[in-house]
Amino acid sequence: LVMSQYGASNMGSISGTKKFGASTGFVDGGMGSTHFNQTHTSVVGSQQTTANLKGKLSALQEMINQLNEELNFHKKEVSILKSEKETLESVLTVKTQDVRKTLTNELFRVEEGMKRHYAHQKAENSRLQQQVTTLKGEKTALEQQMLSLQRRIAELEDQIGNDED
Repeated sequence: LVMSQYGASNMGSISGTKKFGASTGFVDGGMGSTHFNQTHTSVVGSQQTTANLKGKLSALQEMINQLNEELNFHKKEVSILKSEKETLESVLTVKTQDVRKTLTNELFRVEEGMKRHYAHQKAENSRLQQQVTTLKGEKTALEQQMLSLQRRIAELEDQIGNDED
């Protein structure tokens, strides 16, 4: 274990002539209880670190799973909203087309009604104009007859007035 960790050149002689210090586990040139305690502590510490890392990895994996679930939920929600949007657009397009068709039909109907009323009004205006022209002609004729009758009355008055004298 020690050779693989430090290599043969760092180990020196095991006879105890060289001291490596507390970090190697060799104190006073021999393998004492200090080496066991440090090795045991590092193994326990390593196990705790491994347990801590496993716990942290597990917590991170759980967080990733939760975020993935949340992301999938939001993706489904966006998909549903897109579907609703497309449905609403389709419904609005159909309604718009229906309204446009209805208004076009109504416009056509109103225009036809206006054309009929215009033609009727034009005919009525023409008829009334003819009546006005006829009435003017009759008025002129009546005025002429009245002038003629006034002259006749004046003549008759002159004759009656002359006869009395």
